Amino acid sequence: MESILDGTWGSGNPPAEWADFILMHRMRWTWDELQTTPVYVRRYTLDFLGLIAEQEQEQNDRAQREANRAQRMG
Repeated sequence: MESILDGTWGSGNPPAEWADFILMHRMRWTWDELQTTPVYVRRYTLDFLGLIAEQEQEQNDRAQREANRAQRMG
């Protein structure tokens, strides 16, 4: 898990258990809810969560650049 979080995972896609954890955590699904969710819905949900995370990171990066620029300007 640590290598996934710090970006050093180098063994291809993370294990399926990681996807299960992400879905259960972010969607607040129970194990039973996860198991009854069709696989294609799980895939789309993971894709959507990934897109949301990318957008949030871009917004954070942009805000940080603006804050740095404002600080340099004075």
